[in-house]
Amino acid sequence: MVYEFAGLMSRQVEWAHRYNGYARLASTPEKLAEILEPAWREYRRTKRVPEWCGVDLLRGWVFYLARADRHGGGYGLMENGDMIDEWRAVLERITSHEEATN
Repeated sequence: MVYEFAGLMSRQVEWAHRYNGYARLASTPEKLAEILEPAWREYRRTKRVPEWCGVDLLRGWVFYLARADRHGGGYGLMENGDMIDEWRAVLERITSHEEATN
């Protein structure tokens, strides 16, 4: 089971890194965090990804999480890691978003 999880996470993290949130949404991690703050605030309050988030914001969110995980030592997105619930919630919202095509 751990191997399956690790393989899936590896592919998802690779996909997340293909979206350069610094080039598309904000020039630095700090600026990207400022853009994501309203969505994070609602997520922390409700444990749900806000419906108002567009596809680019969602892609930027998973990009940010992937970068934060990498710079934090790579433990947050491990099985049972402290970022995994948020990661899954954002990916699920992307897959259900009516504007997500690829």
